[in-house]
Amino acid sequence: MTRATTDERKGIQRLQNILVVLLLLILAAVAARMLLINEPQTWRQTELDIAKSRFIDSLWLARTEWMRRGKPREVTLLNESREQQVKIPMNEQGWPAVEQGCLRLWQQLGGDIPISALQTDGGNGYCRYKVNQRIWFTYYSRQGQVVQE
Repeated sequence: MTRATTDERKGIQRLQNILVVLLLLILAAVAARMLLINEPQTWRQTELDIAKSRFIDSLWLARTEWMRRGKPREVTLLNESREQQVKIPMNEQGWPAVEQGCLRLWQQLGGDIPISALQTDGGNGYCRYKVNQRIWFTYYSRQGQVVQE
């Protein structure tokens, strides 16, 4: 082997090493972005989805209890911590009523989203729930329907 061939091989090896290091840096940057930027948003959305699912499950539990008890004006359910009972007023269609207020309904049936992060507005037979000023979902009490916004 000549000196020129040896120098050429060393140059190629250096270039290969530089390319490997660059590739590893790019992969590390992508991984860091996924973990630090995208992942917290995914967890927040998952928490919201779980809380909404709990709310829907509680709506159906209240309706089932309403039917089982012979369609009374209110039903009694255990709250999430199972320590106390909550009385939930029901409408004529057999769904939790919204007349006492949307926030109160969330406190009785909702999940882990703190009230400080939750905004509500409502009207004639509906409650609109917002998180961080963005509409999250709407509950229509006449049909017992939850609509994702």
